[in-house]
Amino acid sequence: MPIKINLRKIAYVGLLGVVASFFAYIGYMDMVYDPAAMAASRLQTIIATEAKPTDSTKPKIDYGLKRAEVALAEYRKDIVESPKGCNCGPEIDKYTEGYHAQWCTMFASWVANEAGSPLYNEKTKSWRLINSRDFAANLEKNGTWYTREEVLEKGLQPKIGDFVVFWRGDFEDNLGHVDVVVDLSDKPGFAGLVGGNLDGRVKYRDFPYLQYYGFLGFGRPEKESN
Repeated sequence: MPIKINLRKIAYVGLLGVVASFFAYIGYMDMVYDPAAMAASRLQTIIATEAKPTDSTKPKIDYGLKRAEVALAEYRKDIVESPKGCNCGPEIDKYTEGYHAQWCTMFASWVANEAGSPLYNEKTKSWRLINSRDFAANLEKNGTWYTREEVLEKGLQPKIGDFVVFWRGDFEDNLGHVDVVVDLSDKPGFAGLVGGNLDGRVKYRDFPYLQYYGFLGFGRPEKESN
């Protein structure tokens, strides 16, 4: 008895297989090339290396690595405002202590505090800073700060755990944004950054900070010798 072959059905099944394979490949590539996951992996490698003392002395605490670790951990929680636009939410309220306002600087302040390297707000007598310009001024006064001009003139690069500060809108409006450096790039002027209040969430970006018109500078709460 002759066997009937349904070429149309075979072609359809084959097409389904190709489509399924394509989307499986895309999912695999997304997983493999997730820049934030790769940044977290590199960071853990660095932390593991730093934790091994080269002599009998206890290894020095690297607060920058701790800040990057804290920031990436928050990003991985997929924290979003709830409801969107309220500057609030179960997780976000811990950054703001219930002060519902633009919260990127408060997120950065919280990261510094959680890592054991808090900044100090002279107005509120707490670790939480609200304004990005005050944040930069605090780094300049009590830690290390490099302006855009210094960075360009000396070809400086941020360290992991540094804070990058931007201004936005009209410079005189005193508005801005603060990100945490969580990964370094081979591309000059780029870095992996985690920041709060970006599209209402904690967000990771592989960002060309140096080319961005609002780049003010970067720094850290520790003195340069650290």
